[in-house]
Amino acid sequence: MSKKKKRHSNSTAAERTRSQAATLADEKDRARKRMNPTARNLMFGDLIFLAVCQVLYSNGMLSDFLSGLATLAGLVMLLLALWFQFGKKGINNSGRSGGTGSSGGWPLMK
Repeated sequence: MSKKKKRHSNSTAAERTRSQAATLADEKDRARKRMNPTARNLMFGDLIFLAVCQVLYSNGMLSDFLSGLATLAGLVMLLLALWFQFGKKGINNSGRSGGTGSSGGWPLMK
């Protein structure tokens, strides 16, 4: 008698393909939600800068005028970090991020 080879069902291959597609979709979603490193570093530096300025102001080593300037500089750094995080990417009409969207300004500007 001849030995017959067992056939593998296509369900295993289909399941593997679905699993790989789900894994790839999860990785893309995680990459999309990840914070921009430039924005993260700017915000971290801003936090440290403002904390140091506050300590200097509390100890009387920084005048009111310089404290105000430091606060304005911190606000500028915060807005710059927000621009790097949310405003740098073009937003197309469907709301998804892409290279063919607006001119790269804030999402509401067209």
